[in-house]
Amino acid sequence: MKSIIPDDDEFCYLCKKVRLMNPGTDVHHCLMGNKRKLADADGLTVHLCHDHHMMLHQKGLHRDELIRLAQITYMEHYGKTKKDFINRYGKNYL
Repeated sequence: MKSIIPDDDEFCYLCKKVRLMNPGTDVHHCLMGNKRKLADADGLTVHLCHDHHMMLHQKGLHRDELIRLAQITYMEHYGKTKKDFINRYGKNYL
């Protein structure tokens, strides 16, 4: 599914730059692990430059920020409540 988070796939969501040495962006699933397929189905992804994507997975940089963004966007886009999000994803991140 196309992301429901406002994003431009040509630029990194975090730094808004395209890396010249490593052109393009990586798709990051805002909710990972066993929640990744649900996040894909709900459109909870953003594009990150490779550097930010690696920093996020290796050091957790911006992880919580993107998870909260995903929850807020999910609730607004689908007209859902915190309880609905918890029922789907098992946790409240706000």
